[in-house]
Amino acid sequence: MRFCIHQATCSRGTQALITSGLLTLAPLSGLAQPATAPAQQTCAAGEARSVVGQPYSPELAERARRTAGAREVRKIEPGGAYTTDLDAHRLNVEVDRAGIVRDLRCG
Repeated sequence: MRFCIHQATCSRGTQALITSGLLTLAPLSGLAQPATAPAQQTCAAGEARSVVGQPYSPELAERARRTAGAREVRKIEPGGAYTTDLDAHRLNVEVDRAGIVRDLRCG
């Protein structure tokens, strides 16, 4: 394919094709830029290990959630029914039958 170097040597049809092609490609140039998504903070259960061995309370769970950097907290009790979906931003506080925190994990 041969493109016109000078506008005077191009036919109107060729000019229209070149212009429409450039206009079509112009919006796509923005797609080639790398996307920079903000780093998302995930749960770090190990940061809140100090609550293990303590009696569970909503206040203790909230403190552990903040310390772990989680968005939400969920109490896991023996025999309870829970969703199996994993959420990297959720802190699971596992308690025993006496209500003592036995483990923390994210998910």
